Amino acid sequence: MLLFMKTNLRSQKVLCGQHLRNLFFTLFLWQSSLYLLAQPDKLIFKDDFSKNTIKSKWQFTPFWSIAGGVAYNREDYGSLLTSQSFSAESYVIETTVQGFSNAYYRQFLFTFGQAGAAGPESPTYVLKYSPFGGDYLSLSRATDNIYYPDTLLDGAILYPPLATSRWYKFKIAKYKSGLIQVFLDKGPGYGSVPILETIDTTYPPLGHLGWTITTETAPEGFSLDWIEVRTPLTEKPAIREKPANDNLIALAVNNSGKSYEITKLKKGVRAYTDRDYTITTVPTYLQDASFVRTNMADKYNVGESYLNLFFNKYAIIYVAYDPRASKRPVWLQDWQKTNEVIRTTDPGTNYLEVYSILPNPYQGFFGPFQLGGNLASPAANARAQYLVMAVEKPNGQILEAEEAKVADATIDHNHPGYSGTGFVDFIHKKNDYVEWTIQTQVPGTYLVSYTFANGGPTERSLAITADGTSADTVSFSPLGSWGTWAQYSGTKVYLTRGTHKIRATAIGTSGPNLDHISLGYDSHSRAEVVPGRYSRNAPVTLESASARNKLSATVYPNPFEKNTTIVYSLPEKAAVTLVVYNLQGQKVKTIVNKIEAAGTYTVALNATNLPKGVYLYRLNAGTQTVTGKMIRE
Repeated sequence: MLLFMKTNLRSQKVLCGQHLRNLFFTLFLWQSSLYLLAQPDKLIFKDDFSKNTIKSKWQFTPFWSIAGGVAYNREDYGSLLTSQSFSAESYVIETTVQGFSNAYYRQFLFTFGQAGAAGPESPTYVLKYSPFGGDYLSLSRATDNIYYPDTLLDGAILYPPLATSRWYKFKIAKYKSGLIQVFLDKGPGYGSVPILETIDTTYPPLGHLGWTITTETAPEGFSLDWIEVRTPLTEKPAIREKPANDNLIALAVNNSGKSYEITKLKKGVRAYTDRDYTITTVPTYLQDASFVRTNMADKYNVGESYLNLFFNKYAIIYVAYDPRASKRPVWLQDWQKTNEVIRTTDPGTNYLEVYSILPNPYQGFFGPFQLGGNLASPAANARAQYLVMAVEKPNGQILEAEEAKVADATIDHNHPGYSGTGFVDFIHKKNDYVEWTIQTQVPGTYLVSYTFANGGPTERSLAITADGTSADTVSFSPLGSWGTWAQYSGTKVYLTRGTHKIRATAIGTSGPNLDHISLGYDSHSRAEVVPGRYSRNAPVTLESASARNKLSATVYPNPFEKNTTIVYSLPEKAAVTLVVYNLQGQKVKTIVNKIEAAGTYTVALNATNLPKGVYLYRLNAGTQTVTGKMIRE
């Protein structure tokens, strides 16, 4: 019995020893795994520019040099690209730079994923910051030209813009799954959500990487403090972490620092970020509008400039304001009252009155559209913070006459220069008519323009009605030839959301030959009919006694299909640039770039290779600037 007990105790000791060894081994593996997970990323590449030569790690370039431990470019030209091409398919790049000055078409590009020969014509990913193009940071994919990438992957407006004298740190993380994330440290550190994000597997390896600077004006310095590339600690799946971009409002920045959100307006959503009040009623045309959910605590703000908005497209802006206000702020007084309301569950006031404005095309693209504070002078008694909505400005419509309802007049083709498949020829002196059926999504005043020819010796007039109500009487001047087409614009009609009929009827002198009408949104107000004006498809003189000292420009036809003409007038000799941009602020064409004497100039724009859509032109002459919108249909 004693022998058995000793043997059993010995066995238990052995077992306990084995358990302890297993336990220690398990703890060792656990600690080792923690140690391995806590290891710093594997270094792929690093340069802090502590050496006196730039040639050891970088392709030789005469435009970059090293001074004081910093790589420096004084010429605003040239690329600093690594000599080595790296094969890593998962990597994290970090780089610290300074010198983001805003000069004429100055661009800062960081390229990575350039697996082929390094250079501006090799396929690569491009991270580009364009201060001149509206402080736009973009991530794109280029196939043969880094300055004009083929595919935009993501983009964001940086506001306030990056300062010239400050150092900024960028982080680009790319994973084997194709997830690419871009972070920006403006001082307090990287945010938890990337500023840019995409999923793309076109260029898997890291390849060559580096900075490229370019400008079309006097050079300014750009500095690179350090750059390094490491493998990520963990892989990430191809799942986006950044909230989806709004299709219309690119950015909303308030001066209070309080939380704002960009979402869609609809019944049942919260009205404010800091209250549980919900939206109960929305005008039909604002259903699913882009919506800036503001903060009720900002209702006491008195600033003249308080909320800065940027847009991806040309937008109509709406503000819902407290009806209890005895006075509105000065910034809201030029807005149109729509006589419609948005209702909420706010117990203080269960509705807000809706106001509307159509800003000029420059605002919101090349700079912010600014709204003032809720109680900015001279506002009084507004006790609820306003709400902000936006809808895309309706595209201009071109409505061919031969496709409309035609009564007694004929469809003809015997005079060249028309669009579509023909034009309408008014035969009788009166009662012949053309009637167009149109659809509108946004209520407001629309401008009707007519493309016509009048080869007769006298004026020919048409009565214009909208839904059976008289809107205008238009007299079409003789043009000297039935083959000469001109555009008359000026009839304004207020149209609600829905289906409408616009009719042009001969009233005693027959009518001109009508090619088509154009319909464009003008404002939300119920404007009175005003006298029209001519815009002939031939050179015109813009200069007048009241505008001799002002730079001016116009585009005709507008909208257009493939070609249009820009006419501009210079009050004095000046260096002139005329540039066309897309709505992302990217330059698509430089039309004029030279010194010209005072006078009127006509230039043609061939837009055959441009996608259909809205474009902006910017005319600079000396200290004056004119901007405008063009629509390619």
